[in-house]
Amino acid sequence: MENSAIRDFIVLIFEGYLKRKQENRLYQKDSLIPQQIIEIYYKSIKNPQFKTIYNNFKRNYLYNESRLDENITKEEQAGLAKVYDYIRGYDFNEQKFDIFVEGLKIHQMLYSECCGSEFGGKLRTDSAVLYNSIVEVPPPEEARAYFQSYIGKELPKLDLSDSISIFDYINACIYVTTELIKAQPFADGNKRTFRSLLNLMFKQYNLPPVYVKTKERAEYKDALMDALTKKDYLALNQFYYYKICDSIYDLDILPELKEQEKGSVKQKIKK
Repeated sequence: MENSAIRDFIVLIFEGYLKRKQENRLYQKDSLIPQQIIEIYYKSIKNPQFKTIYNNFKRNYLYNESRLDENITKEEQAGLAKVYDYIRGYDFNEQKFDIFVEGLKIHQMLYSECCGSEFGGKLRTDSAVLYNSIVEVPPPEEARAYFQSYIGKELPKLDLSDSISIFDYINACIYVTTELIKAQPFADGNKRTFRSLLNLMFKQYNLPPVYVKTKERAEYKDALMDALTKKDYLALNQFYYYKICDSIYDLDILPELKEQEKGSVKQKIKK
């Protein structure tokens, strides 16, 4: 099947997805709907239009991403925009991905537009806290060692036999970035850095970047706290499955539908 035919099929699936969402019957921890959509998209869409997807991400959702943390400056928002320009252009075939190196680089870019931009990419030397939580943050030397332990460490590699599935990969990415948020290797900007790193990891296997809307902040933080305090990743993994589905529709499928509608209107006008 061509990408256009596969997208038409995904649109049909999304009609039920959106209906359940409107009726508040969608976000259930035991639902398999998001997994089914992700699997079809991952296995079928071979060449996602990442330039368009990331342009849509920046235009529509960068504000929501920056609002998840309070007191974010305009300079930091500009830095976050640079981060996603970098992710958009990242080619896993040309560049050797390393969790530690890319995390450091993303943090550096995040603060590149700020006064005192040398703060970016520097590991903390003082104690830290994870605000509004009971999470015990490790001391700086322990946090640095944990972050550095990822140097050269590889994520699961998917294979044709599906012995390692796309969901094994997604779950591994969520686990790594969440544990790094808990370690707080930087003095500030850890959540933004590692959410961005998560999106870079997703890109390796043709998954779109995820965004968390401000109205979903409480649900995200509850799921995050379950993972950080109880090592219970069920809610957080499922939350991200839904976010991947939302991104597939909002950043890839819906913009294409709108372009098709514009084309149809132009054809009618010509006639």
